[in-house]
Amino acid sequence: MLAAGIALWAGAAGCIRKPAFLRPAAERDWPAAYLAAQTAADRGAYAEADRTLADFASSHPGSAQATESGYWRAVYKLDPANKDASTRDAIAGLDRYLAAPDGTHRGEATTLRRIAVQLQSLDRALSATKADEGAAARDEEVKKLRDELQATKEELERIKRRLAAPKP
Repeated sequence: MLAAGIALWAGAAGCIRKPAFLRPAAERDWPAAYLAAQTAADRGAYAEADRTLADFASSHPGSAQATESGYWRAVYKLDPANKDASTRDAIAGLDRYLAAPDGTHRGEATTLRRIAVQLQSLDRALSATKADEGAAARDEEVKKLRDELQATKEELERIKRRLAAPKP
């Protein structure tokens, strides 16, 4: 009977959460900060979302929730809908997140980092292709201008010969 009572008490104690006022400030404040950032991002206000998460992290340094705010900042920097998106900044943010020991989104962060590296590689290849296309277009334009210049020179030489010819 005593063993059953202890087992029942242990099971019940594991299900009871601490009251909010007994939990650490970061744990209490995180749901509101995350919701505010998510709402801002959903509206397309990525700068506001980033600021909310950065403020949270600076208010609660070293907390697991501050680490999570870094993850979400990196995710928002990777979002193509974000006009200030930066693959380089997203990779740096994901690297910081993965360096922390207490990230709960480690698998997702690793995958997103691989995707971001691929995006960065594709961006570089696309830029190189555009540069090559631009160089080819410039080369074609230069050739066209040289041909026109040569035709103009030939026309001038023809006119000079005609004007220099003795009149009968």
